[in-house]
Amino acid sequence: MKFLTFCFTVLLAACSNVDLHIADCQPVGEIRPVCGMQTPEDIARLEDNRHLLLAHFGGMFHGTGSLSLFDTETERLTPLLPRNNGGVDVSTADWGDADCAAPDFERFRPHGTHLHQLVDGRWRYLVVNHGERETIEMFELVGEGAQSSLTWRGCLEPAPETFMNDAVGLPNGDVIYTRMLRTAGSVFEQLLSVAGFDTGELWRWNQVTGLRRLSGTEANQPNGIEVSSDGRHVFVNMYMTQELWKVDVDSGEVVATAPVTRPDNSAWGSDGRLWVASHSDSIPNMLACAGQQETACGARFQIVAVEPETMATETIFEHQGPPMGAATVAVAQAGRVYMGSFVGDRLISMPDFTLASP
Repeated sequence: MKFLTFCFTVLLAACSNVDLHIADCQPVGEIRPVCGMQTPEDIARLEDNRHLLLAHFGGMFHGTGSLSLFDTETERLTPLLPRNNGGVDVSTADWGDADCAAPDFERFRPHGTHLHQLVDGRWRYLVVNHGERETIEMFELVGEGAQSSLTWRGCLEPAPETFMNDAVGLPNGDVIYTRMLRTAGSVFEQLLSVAGFDTGELWRWNQVTGLRRLSGTEANQPNGIEVSSDGRHVFVNMYMTQELWKVDVDSGEVVATAPVTRPDNSAWGSDGRLWVASHSDSIPNMLACAGQQETACGARFQIVAVEPETMATETIFEHQGPPMGAATVAVAQAGRVYMGSFVGDRLISMPDFTLASP
């Protein structure tokens, strides 16, 4: 099946006639790269106005990854997981499904993440894991700043036949995740997506009542997800449907939508709007980049700011080419915006484009 998936990807990527791969690591204007790291596909900001949590992506259907702490002042990277001793303390694993065992971090493959505060004040870090199994790993963020570390507190398993993309947590401990594909790595499922059929939907998990599907949220490749500050709505990037949906977390009702070209991950921006990373290049070009996981890609992307009440959109940044394209997320920290990608060996940053002088 993995071989068929590879062939399918190669055939589509062959339609690209542009070499988008980037080897050097030089700044371009105000855009500054930090290279020498595994693909930082998702980024979460810490409250200290200095550090970031990075999820290093190993690829959609193969490879392994890790989690690290990034210091925006020194640009130093501190590995968090897997640890050198490889051990996992399961004595405090009480946040997820009772029968969800500790992961094998040697086969860990993180994807979408979400750092949020629970009602008791603790910080929980959710990580979609495609490693030896499909799970959402739950970590507690302990310590502050450079002393921050992650303690594994449990995990949850999604519905059968699920390939997830991203997840968010609610203050009460519930989790909402996006099922991107109904069968992980299925060529048939990917063909359905290209043909315009729905491939997934949203699910909500509660530790007592378990899983339930949010009816009415079916779409073509549900991708990144973010939650409103009051916890009443989630904002979901429907990648191939090419829309951002505002969804009621209790009923699953889609209360509003906004058109966004192939939206990937989202984060709350320094201007109070939702910043959505949009892949505005062609699908063949994006797949050509995906064919070389360790090489930076210059595919065109946009950062689209969305006003959460009106759903009005504005493109606040657009880029193509060196030092990096194909951004998957944009996160503001310490006066700069940090962007990662789903391929390559780097992240990029630039002065916060919403705080710059006119």
